[in-house]
Amino acid sequence: MRIALLEDDEHIAKLISLWIEEEGHHCTIFANGRQMLNALKADSYDLLLLDWMVPEIDGEGVLVWVRENLNWRIPIVFLTMRDNEEDIVKILDLGADDYITKPVRQKEMMARITALARRANVLDTEKSPGNELDYGPYTINLKNNTVTRNGNSIKLTQKEFELVLFLFRNLGRIVSRGHMLESVWGHSQDINTRTADTHISRIRNKLGLVPENGWRISAIYHHGYRLEQVEGDEAVH
Repeated sequence: MRIALLEDDEHIAKLISLWIEEEGHHCTIFANGRQMLNALKADSYDLLLLDWMVPEIDGEGVLVWVRENLNWRIPIVFLTMRDNEEDIVKILDLGADDYITKPVRQKEMMARITALARRANVLDTEKSPGNELDYGPYTINLKNNTVTRNGNSIKLTQKEFELVLFLFRNLGRIVSRGHMLESVWGHSQDINTRTADTHISRIRNKLGLVPENGWRISAIYHHGYRLEQVEGDEAVH
């Protein structure tokens, strides 16, 4: 997963980030709410961890903005010293998915994150006994790394397959180029964003992801891409 952490205590932030990285996820730290909101306007993440009391815009303000502005219900967990019942009820009513009081315990935090991510279909989990994901005419086989359309095999490179899987798992959601590059090509590799654009073009053609077939990959200006199903007059059957 790609996780964004809002925490102004540098020591705590580094420790939580280390725990997250040890589990194979990526963590980006923000020291104040304004920094995180600026990032969320141009980038995408799989899950947010929010401290309540941070400079400029607090965690509550970030939560309200996210629920009013993001195009999908990203999982949000609060990590905070505030533990009275009124605060917990308030933050859950505003749209938080879970609440962990400080001091945070490593195993508990990771278990809650994992459970929440599974419920939100963020983690790579098996959705059928045969390791196959079905999206209309498309079937993605996770065991053999293959994709078929109406039963016909589509020849893909390994990176093309990984990109197809990433896009379908984020169906209907805007994902940034940075998120795409990090998830498909790896966190540490220096890959130009044109690489993502080129691969998007290839899989659009190979899979027939065009409105005439009921699908569309849209380029979102200054942000990234969104794979979505096309309905009504836009789709030609």
